[in-house]
Amino acid sequence: MNKNFSGSALLGLIVVLIGLLLLVRNIFHIHIPVFTLIASLGLIWLGVMLIRGGKRAPVMDAQAAFGTGSLNYIPGQTSYKVLFNSGVLNLQGINPSTSVHLSVECTFGDLKVIVSQGTPLFIDGHATFGNLSGPDLRNTSFGAYTYMSNGYNPSLPGLTLHANVNFGELRIYYL
Repeated sequence: MNKNFSGSALLGLIVVLIGLLLLVRNIFHIHIPVFTLIASLGLIWLGVMLIRGGKRAPVMDAQAAFGTGSLNYIPGQTSYKVLFNSGVLNLQGINPSTSVHLSVECTFGDLKVIVSQGTPLFIDGHATFGNLSGPDLRNTSFGAYTYMSNGYNPSLPGLTLHANVNFGELRIYYL
């Protein structure tokens, strides 16, 4: 199922709604302020488009909001956020020669983080009315979550994820 709702589909829905309102107004003599309703819906649509930042491609950089897609790992980028979205953050290309610290946040959404098998990994997470699960198949819905892989040593290069989930689901996998 495609979860994207384009601007043209919204515009079509508004035109159909206007037609139905005019039909109800003329047949049943129920006074509905059609043009005020049109202006209100137009402002709501404009506000949503401004919040979204226009039409987004399915592949996003470091933040994802109001859609579905995948986040790209960008060397030097330390924070990845998902808001009202569903996505995948693929970290399989990371083979840290130095310690890498990433912050991953999911709010009212669903995020899957994929890490290469064998990458030294430490997860310091927190969940608030959400679900945070890690490679050890443990999860938490409220409170702290900590995971340390067998090969992780704080004094050696490795990957540290600071995970935070609020009213959503964040899953971290080894592949």
